[in-house]
Amino acid sequence: MKYIISFFSVFFLFGCSKDDSAGSRVFMSEDLVVLGNPSIIGEPAGTPEDPSFIRISGNIDSQSGLDLTGLKVRVRVLGENSAVLGISENACTPAAIAPRGSCTFLSAIALVNVDFKDSQSIEITPVCDQGTGTLRLIPVIWPDS
Repeated sequence: MKYIISFFSVFFLFGCSKDDSAGSRVFMSEDLVVLGNPSIIGEPAGTPEDPSFIRISGNIDSQSGLDLTGLKVRVRVLGENSAVLGISENACTPAAIAPRGSCTFLSAIALVNVDFKDSQSIEITPVCDQGTGTLRLIPVIWPDS
């Protein structure tokens, strides 16, 4: 009888344990990150009245064990002394991902009365309905034309 009880105890212990390899069930900022090196392209103003643009695209990756919804990216273009030159917030594709999924983003930031070459860094922050991801600051050095 005691062998049967021991067997059921061990069976219950292993049978009810759960492998949670999909990640945390609580959202943390380090669970949502910008992957690799995003593409950054500067576009000069077409005429003096038009703004110049910076276009940024890349991938966002989730290490979370949660389904994430409302995915978007916030981008700030910073100039000298971290002055804000432009801001954009855009939805990601897809806007909802399964645990450990990824999505893409594309942002175009208008820089009114500023040349894109005045930018010195770009701040990218992934955001979802569950919380704010890890901010990524990317220094930019534009080649001389």
